[in-house]
Amino acid sequence: MIKLLRECLEAKHDQFVNELTHLSMIDCGTDNKAGVDTVGEYMQAKLTTLGATVEKLPHDTLGDTLIARWHGTGRARLLLIGHLDTVYPDGWVETHPFEIEGDVARGPGTADMKAGLLAGCYAIEALRDTGFSNYAEIAFILNSDEEIGSPSSEGLIEREAQGRDAVLVLECARENGAIVSSRKGLAHYHLAVQGRAAHAGVEPERGRHAILELAHQIIALQALNGCRPGVTVNVGVINGGTKSNVIPAEAWAEVDVRAADRGGLDEVVAALHRSVQQPTVPETIVTLTCSSSRGPMEKSPGTARLVSMCRAVATSLGLTVNDAATGGVSDANVTGAIGVPTLDGLGPVGGLDHSPREYVLLSSIVPRTTLLAGLIQAVAENPGNRSEK
Repeated sequence: MIKLLRECLEAKHDQFVNELTHLSMIDCGTDNKAGVDTVGEYMQAKLTTLGATVEKLPHDTLGDTLIARWHGTGRARLLLIGHLDTVYPDGWVETHPFEIEGDVARGPGTADMKAGLLAGCYAIEALRDTGFSNYAEIAFILNSDEEIGSPSSEGLIEREAQGRDAVLVLECARENGAIVSSRKGLAHYHLAVQGRAAHAGVEPERGRHAILELAHQIIALQALNGCRPGVTVNVGVINGGTKSNVIPAEAWAEVDVRAADRGGLDEVVAALHRSVQQPTVPETIVTLTCSSSRGPMEKSPGTARLVSMCRAVATSLGLTVNDAATGGVSDANVTGAIGVPTLDGLGPVGGLDHSPREYVLLSSIVPRTTLLAGLIQAVAENPGNRSEK
């Protein structure tokens, strides 16, 4: 069966590249609803031609989310996830057009994640063309807001993931070809200090220095790095004050907190809250507000089983595939955090996401899409246990 799947996909390699070229030349940053919806309309038409029933979930300001469904004759229920949006501003495709240099295809969203979207479609098409239908349902969510934390689609992802035998997320494979079996959880915080303004030269003693307090808080927060294995804390943005001759009354910072497991995330968040309750500068008020969070995708027994299945399929293709942990987040965090067996990094091999040099390896398209199709088949034929913590 793997040989047949690969032959089907080899015959469509050039078509895949043509579609990747087209999709990568559409400005579709998350806040560009028209652009994201243009990609969505293209994908909806493609999914429909593949026999899916496609539901569009409209949004007033963000792009519309799609969910496609195929029904078969078996009992397994799988969910694929990919996103339509990129991080790039309007006009980026004009100054950073799609180009091919040998085996490297560069362009906006090639790795993150137009190639993954197409891999999902082509994998399903290969299974269909080889007559495979031994599953109850395969669903495919194409959301529009992953790059800003999936605020409009996270609830849908959680609902659709419940009770699935596997969730397969189509972010590209790591640059070394590894799939992703665990991701750190994160929390983003806004740290604000309220002090009191005063003339810095005439009566500084009457002021309460908000920037000085913020500096103490930053030192305390940065010291939390490594308080538990896998914990990172980064104060990445700061601001405050008005003029050099004024004791600043206000200051603020943006803080990124990550941890490999739920215990580590809970511990470092508790430490953050203790810090803000103990200001160093008298009569300053420090507040900490969480703006977004994602639970960790831990390598559960269910996910470990998916890794083993993926490796077995890879071996049949003559590939060696390892799994990796990463500090970045994706929609896999949503499904992994609720205990559903989840595997990520199942698109073609690529890298340098979010940069002018973002790329996909053309030589990886056929083998990695065959790997995805083979994994879908393997899970469908051996569903295992659902929602394994």
